Amino acid sequence: MSDFLSALFWYLAIMLIGVISFPIAFRFLSRLPGKGYAFSKPLGLLLWGYVFWIFAELGVIQNNIGGELLALLIVLSASGLSLRNGKAAELWKWVKGNWKTILGVELVFLLFFVIWAWVRSTNPEIVGTEKPMEQAFINAILNSPTFPPRDPWLSGYAISYYYFGYVLIAMLIRVTGVVTGVGYNLTSASWFGLTAAAAFGIVADLIVFWARGKAETSGEEFTEGQKSLGRWSGLLGSLFILLISNLEGLMEVLHAKGLFWKVNADGTMTSRFWSWLDIVELNQVPIQPFQWIPTRYLVWWRGSRVLHDLNTMGGSIEIIDEFPFFSYLLSDLHPHVLAMPFDLLAMAICLNLFIGASENHWPTWKPLGWLRTWEFWQTALVLGSMAFFNTWDFPIYVGLYCLVLIYLRVKQSGWRAKRLWEFIKFGLTFGVTGVLLFLPFFLGFKSQAGGLLPSLDFITRGAHFWVMFAPLMIPIFLWLFHTWRNTENKGKSLRGWSFAIILIGSLWLISSLFGAFIFAAGNLGGSLAASANMRLVALGNKLTFAAGLFSGVHGTSDGTAILLSSLTRRISSPGTWVTLTIMLSLTWGLIASGVNHKDDAFEEESLRDQEAAKSLNANGFVLFIVLIGIALSGFPEFFYLRDDFGTRMNTIFKFYFQTWMFWGIAAAFASVVLWRELRKWKHTLFSLLWILVFVSALVYPVVMLNYKMDLHFENKEIARAEISSWTLDGNAYMKLYYADEAEAVVWLDSAPDGIIAEAIGGSYSEFGRMSELTGKQTVLMWPGHEMQWRGGTAEMGSRESDIANLYESAYWFKAEDIIRQYNIRYIILGNFERDAYHVNKVKFDNHLIVVFQNKTVTIYEVPASVMNGDD
Repeated sequence: MSDFLSALFWYLAIMLIGVISFPIAFRFLSRLPGKGYAFSKPLGLLLWGYVFWIFAELGVIQNNIGGELLALLIVLSASGLSLRNGKAAELWKWVKGNWKTILGVELVFLLFFVIWAWVRSTNPEIVGTEKPMEQAFINAILNSPTFPPRDPWLSGYAISYYYFGYVLIAMLIRVTGVVTGVGYNLTSASWFGLTAAAAFGIVADLIVFWARGKAETSGEEFTEGQKSLGRWSGLLGSLFILLISNLEGLMEVLHAKGLFWKVNADGTMTSRFWSWLDIVELNQVPIQPFQWIPTRYLVWWRGSRVLHDLNTMGGSIEIIDEFPFFSYLLSDLHPHVLAMPFDLLAMAICLNLFIGASENHWPTWKPLGWLRTWEFWQTALVLGSMAFFNTWDFPIYVGLYCLVLIYLRVKQSGWRAKRLWEFIKFGLTFGVTGVLLFLPFFLGFKSQAGGLLPSLDFITRGAHFWVMFAPLMIPIFLWLFHTWRNTENKGKSLRGWSFAIILIGSLWLISSLFGAFIFAAGNLGGSLAASANMRLVALGNKLTFAAGLFSGVHGTSDGTAILLSSLTRRISSPGTWVTLTIMLSLTWGLIASGVNHKDDAFEEESLRDQEAAKSLNANGFVLFIVLIGIALSGFPEFFYLRDDFGTRMNTIFKFYFQTWMFWGIAAAFASVVLWRELRKWKHTLFSLLWILVFVSALVYPVVMLNYKMDLHFENKEIARAEISSWTLDGNAYMKLYYADEAEAVVWLDSAPDGIIAEAIGGSYSEFGRMSELTGKQTVLMWPGHEMQWRGGTAEMGSRESDIANLYESAYWFKAEDIIRQYNIRYIILGNFERDAYHVNKVKFDNHLIVVFQNKTVTIYEVPASVMNGDD
């Protein structure tokens, strides 16, 4: 099948899923101005995937095309049921009156899909970083006879990872008939389009909600022009989420040009600015001759490594700070990327709840009553799926939904202390239900996460924080200040300052005390280890070991030095926590200014609800998504989740990425509101500043796309040669550069199922191609990643040394024992095996069957007699 037909079938499949699920979205998200149309595709994929997965897990359907079509038929039936009771006529009437909205969503999806399919066709190879791992998961799901799907790189075990996104990809690959290498890149393109369309929908709905509220307040009619404003604003949402990038790209251009560098008398170059900014590589003298376009190797990579931590001794620790455009440029199909359109779907559910209350459709406040409504179960399904897509997102979106619930509760009945208990109760209701809906996943899932640790020495410098988030924070800050200036209750809003200062100060204190407790526990452990009581000795050793790990990350065992260093750094580099304090004070103050702090139970209930509904507006919802972003970006300044890395690298990575999602939507909304509300010189000044920030934030995508797509060649003939070889097949390189291995893969892929043995390589290596490209299980691959997925090495056991012995031992009886132990059917002997081991192949030639052989690759099959012990 040609790339064009593959892309067309893929696009039409997603379109069909969107059409099938729109009636469900229309009813489920009925309070949104766009009636959920922008979210119908991700909703449809989620429902289809869930039905297929849960029934396959329960053994009701098989993991094949028939099972997929049956699952789609079930979704279609549910969609038909949602059109009962006059809903079909209502839907058709809305479609006829809002075809421009539908067209806008579809054009955004198509445009972003086509653009990114083209980008991927210029650099399609599924090599490097974690692409091989992701392709291995996809192929393993396609080839697993039953669910849960097999772990391709740990034979005998199922995948222990949040793999729902890979299930959806495998389903699309199977139903469209495309090969995995093409499906991989079409996934990147289609998820780019799905995220763009969902961001378009969120911002468009917010702006229409805002414009409608403005019209009602001024007594004017809501016009078609205001709907048009929503559609154009929606496009801005797509840009802020997917194209707007951090300012590291601008820094790269300035650095490459040699700006802010001084030539000393001895010919060396120094720079106060770049030394102060202290972004790794940019603090070094640039390559000469200076030019505007940076040429450093892998220059695009640095945008995801703006931050870096320093331990107490000054050692640098790498921190990941990805943002959406970088993630798509890298094109790993990692869970945080695959979750993006579904994150926005969850945000849309929260907005639907909020807008419904503004129309005096208040939720019921008794969780037991929720269990009898299909809306609750659908909400729980979407929120619960966050754990299966990207587990880190689950508490975030459950938290946002419950925060909106509590805010509505306060608006309706006033603030009382029991609202905190209600927040916990609501969170437990959705959290537990979400877990139950995806229970098979949780039962088979292990994690490397192991509690919280205090972030003492590890703080984000203000310069790095602003390079990371300035394109989003500038419009948000201006909008917050503008909104505060126009609020009627400025005195009440000032409460935000005291709240922010107390909260930040408390977190600082708790983090420090937590650290002091760990060091004290380590000292206590040393004393207990000297005890005569063996239980106390064991406890002492554990405490000493844990404290030693924590101290080791900081580069010293001196707890006092670490605590003093932490205090010094927070005082000398206050940029981030001061920024967050100001943002939090404004946000919380504006939220507080709209909250009634008395219990209005004695008022007439219907009148009270009507008045409360009138006070709800788009600004209130946006304040909450700004608040969530503050919480996510602020949390790692004081605490981080403990994992195998021992640093806050993963916490920053996951929390900053979600911060970008929340603040991207808020920044798009804020930009439109400020354009519409500012007048005269303020409007002019804001427009100039906004354009400057917007252009600065586009430097990264423009420059790095040019670099990544290999379109920067000066030799035009080379450029044309590259263009002529564009393809969407991420595995096409194999036939060009590894023809013998490609031939072996084709044979193995069509061979009967069985566990394979191949050379074991470390994480991010090219080892494991046979299991990656066929989906057949191998004994072990990428041990470091398996350890992360399973929180330890127990399942791996001695596999690494056993496979080495399998290839290297001269004794057949040793190889035979290993073959039987791991139930190996195929043994691969190629260049990777020869490079990794001193292979002794005589034993294989004497006892095994050669089922495939070419110049460099031999595949042996273990005869049944060996497995049965008859040899």
